[in-house]
Amino acid sequence: MKIAVLLGGWSPEREVSLDSGRCVADGLRQLGHEVFEIDVKKDLRSLTDDLYGCSPDVIFNVLHGIGGEDGVIQGVLELFGVPYSSSGVLGSAIAFDKAICKELAKAKGIKVADGFEITKEEIASIDMEYPFVVKPANNGSSIGVFLIFNDSDFHRLKEIEWNFGDKILVEKYIGGREFTVMVLDGKAVGIVEITCKREFYDYSSKYEIGGSTHLSNFELDESTVNEMFDMSEKVFKACCCRGIARADFRYDGEKVYFLELNTQPGLTTLSLVPDIARFKGTSFEELLEKVIEVTSGSR
Repeated sequence: MKIAVLLGGWSPEREVSLDSGRCVADGLRQLGHEVFEIDVKKDLRSLTDDLYGCSPDVIFNVLHGIGGEDGVIQGVLELFGVPYSSSGVLGSAIAFDKAICKELAKAKGIKVADGFEITKEEIASIDMEYPFVVKPANNGSSIGVFLIFNDSDFHRLKEIEWNFGDKILVEKYIGGREFTVMVLDGKAVGIVEITCKREFYDYSSKYEIGGSTHLSNFELDESTVNEMFDMSEKVFKACCCRGIARADFRYDGEKVYFLELNTQPGLTTLSLVPDIARFKGTSFEELLEKVIEVTSGSR
C-alpha cells in the first residue's frame, strides 16, 4: 500500500511527533509498504500538495497535540476521502478536551477526580484543599501540569506566566499507582503499570531514557484490571473514538479513577502503547499492521 505518514506539526509536542512518525515510517517500510513522510506545517496548501502528490491509499496520522489530535487535521483529512488512522473529528475533539471527556466519563458512571474548570485569570484565587493538580484542559505529554502540595507550591504557580491555554482544570490529587490501558478498535487489549523517579509521569519521565519503567508483571487483583478495561472501553465508545487509543488511570489502593483518554498515543521507542503490544507478544510492526487494517476498514 501507499501510506502517507503525517508527523511534526506545530504544537509543543512537535519533537515527539517527529520521533513517533519516523519510527512508524520505518516500521511500515519493513512491512513492505511504500511510505511518504510528510512534515506537517501550518500551511494547508503545502499539505494538500503533498497529499495529492503521493496519492496514498491510507494516511497514518502521527501528529500530537494542538492541531494534530484535537479534530483540526482530522477535519482537513475528511475532505480527501482517504482512510486515516485513529479517531475522527468528533472523537478527537472530545477526547482532547479533558473537561468534556471527564464529564462524559462521569455520565457513564466512571469515577473521576473531583475538580472544576477555571480560566488563567482565576489561578491566583483557586480554593481547593491540598494536594491538588492544575493542568491545561487542552494539551498533551503532561505539558503545563503542576502538582500543588503546599503554600510554597501554590505561590510558585501564581508567579508563572501561564502559556498553556485559557481552559484549565483543577483536580484533587489522587495518590497511588498509575496504569494505562491500550484500546484497539473499541477493545481493551493490554495494560501496564507506570513507575517513575519524579513526582509524577511528566514530560521528562515520558521521553528521557530511564525516565520511567513500564511494568507488565505487576501485582493487582484481576477484578481491578477488568474494571480498568471496562472503563476504557466505555470512555472510548462514549467519546466516539476509533482506531487506537490509550486510557490512563490512578488506583489509590481501593478505587480506580479515570484520568484521560489519548487518541494519538506516542509511538516512539520509549512509548507505552508499543510496550503494551510487545508484552502481549505483538511486535511494533505487527501493531502498525493492525492499525492499518482497522483504518482501511473504517470507511
